Amino acid sequence: MSAPKVTILMPALNAEAFLPESLASILGQTFGDFELLAVDDGSTDRTPEILSASRDPRLRVLRNETRLKLSGALNRGLAEARGEFIARMDADDLMRRDRLARQVEHLARNPEIGCCGGWARTFGVKPRQTLRFPVGAEEARAFSLFYAPFAHPSVMFRREWFEKEGLRYDGSFYPTEDYELWSRAILRFPCDNLPRVLVDYRIHGKSMTGGEWSDMDAQTVRVQRRILAQLGIEPSEEESRLHRAASMGKLSAAPESFDRTEAWLLRLEEANRGARAFDPVALDDMLNYVWFRMSMAVVRTMGGEAWKRYRGSRLAVLGPRARLRRWTMGLAAAKAGLFGGAR
Repeated sequence: MSAPKVTILMPALNAEAFLPESLASILGQTFGDFELLAVDDGSTDRTPEILSASRDPRLRVLRNETRLKLSGALNRGLAEARGEFIARMDADDLMRRDRLARQVEHLARNPEIGCCGGWARTFGVKPRQTLRFPVGAEEARAFSLFYAPFAHPSVMFRREWFEKEGLRYDGSFYPTEDYELWSRAILRFPCDNLPRVLVDYRIHGKSMTGGEWSDMDAQTVRVQRRILAQLGIEPSEEESRLHRAASMGKLSAAPESFDRTEAWLLRLEEANRGARAFDPVALDDMLNYVWFRMSMAVVRTMGGEAWKRYRGSRLAVLGPRARLRRWTMGLAAAKAGLFGGAR
C-alpha cells in the first residue's frame, strides 16, 4: 500500500460526546489522500466503539492500554505516521472542508516552509471569536517571544523534517508542550500561518481547572525564558513574570507598571539590535502590540494617565501597524471621555 500524502494525527481520550462530529468533518475533506491516525489514549467511554464502527479504510486506530497523556500519545502517533505531511487535529474540534487542500497546496508552493497553521473560530460558547495568528515566517518567530504562534489543532508540518531534527513533544512542559515544540521548530526552519479559518475550535465544560491554568502559566514562563535567551537575556524571576503579565495584558493599573513594562520592552528591542535573533520590523510590531494591549486593558481604570503614557512612549510608534493602534487607542480614550488629563 502506497503511503498517503497526509497523516491526520488525532489523539482521543473519552471523546464520545464530540467524536462523531469531528470524524465527519475529517472524512468529508475535499482533499482525500490521507490517513486518519487516531490514538485512543486509554478511553473508558464509548470512544473505542465509535472508532471501530467506522468503515472508512483511511482510519487507523492505535490503542494505548496504559494512558500516555497528550504528549505521549502524540509522540506514538508521530512514530507511526506514514504521510509526507502530518496534520494535527483534536477529537472535539471540526475541520473546515478545504483545510487539508489549502495547507497541502501552500506547502507544495513554498518548499522552504516546514510548518503551517491557520486561524481558528471558537464555538460552543457565546460570543464566538476568530483566533488570528501571525502570517509570515518572521512574524511568527517574533510572535513566539510572547505567545504560541499556532493554533495547535490547525498545524500541518513536514514529517521528515521533524524526524531529521528530532522534534517531538516534551511532556515535562504540560500543558504547554505544543508551545515548547514550536519554539524549537521555528528555529530550525521557516513556519507560518494561512490567513483564514481552518478549524472550528470547541470551547466546552471540560476546560482547564484552576490548577491546570496555574501550570500553564508556569510552563509558559519556562518556554519564554528559553526564547529570551536568544536575545542574550537571562531574566530574573520578576522579569519573567513581568514579561508574561505584559503579554497577557494583566499588569496592574498603576504608573509603575507602565514604567517597568516600557523599560522591559525597550530592553528587548535594544538586545535584538546586537543579537539579531528576530527580524527588527517584525519584533517592533510585536513590542508595539504588547504596549497597545497593556494600555487598552487599563485605559478605563487609569483614565487619561494611560492615554498620556501610551502615546508618550517610543513604543507607540514602532512597527507597521503603529498608526492604526494609536488611532484605536485614541478612539477608546475618546469614548471613555478621557481627553483632558488624568482623573
